[in-house]
Amino acid sequence: MDPHEAPPWLLGRWRLLRAEAALDFAPGVRMEFRPGGRLLYTIVVEGHEHVVRLIYRVDGDVLRTDNPEHPHAVATHFALGEGGVLVFDFSGARAWFVRET
Repeated sequence: MDPHEAPPWLLGRWRLLRAEAALDFAPGVRMEFRPGGRLLYTIVVEGHEHVVRLIYRVDGDVLRTDNPEHPHAVATHFALGEGGVLVFDFSGARAWFVRET
């Protein structure tokens, strides 16, 4: 397996379960990891969904994302936690996502 390829369990749609206050994540955040390093990041602003098209790659337990339209690279640790919850650790502040069916 390519070390930069996403683990199969990561692919699909995830929605925010909860996030620590330091992250200031808005309710309704969703992510859809697609093959080939494509990520759709959806946020709700004033009742309207906004989709940001990102690119991503995996380096071990680090997820690296970037926005090709407005370059802004982000790297965060991630893991599959108990109960199949996707956990992100942004330098100590964590967010939990659950799979959408």
